[in-house]
Amino acid sequence: MNKQAKNRGFFTAILYSFRDLDASIREQTEIRNKESQLLPLLYFTCLILLLSQLIQVTSEVQQAPYLSVITAVIVSYLFFLPIFIYITSFMLHLALKFFGAISSSFQTRLAVLWSLAISALIILFVSVVKIFTKGSTELVIVIFSELIVVYIFSRVLGFVCNFRDRNLFTFVFVSFYLTPVILINFS
Repeated sequence: MNKQAKNRGFFTAILYSFRDLDASIREQTEIRNKESQLLPLLYFTCLILLLSQLIQVTSEVQQAPYLSVITAVIVSYLFFLPIFIYITSFMLHLALKFFGAISSSFQTRLAVLWSLAISALIILFVSVVKIFTKGSTELVIVIFSELIVVYIFSRVLGFVCNFRDRNLFTFVFVSFYLTPVILINFS
């Protein structure tokens, strides 16, 4: 790892990751080696996703149960989402092991959390853009952003799992996402 990467802060590392996903996850696997180092990734992701959901709820719900909806969103994103992410990453680890992944459970969690931390910024940006767009423009923006998120997720997971052909893994992963999207939205 070069000297510039050692001095990179958390937010700078996230922004840098958009330039080179493989180098960013390589850097994260070198820096983070304890479970306590994964918690900032988890709570950063949950807070950004909470913010994006609050933006969406605020723009849609304008009636009497507003406070109860906001409370439910806050509780679910701060208490239940972290548990859900951990359970999902464990199940994903087992599924990837079945397909030949050689990563540890910790590395798989790191990959899931790092890809979610990167993708959370895209999700936040899209939630703001959705306020100003409607119809087919909104659909195109949402599908394109989800495609980017799925690409980031599959690319980072493919790197950590050390698959022989990461491009094939990314292609298959993105195809599993695109098939139902095309069938549902364009049929």
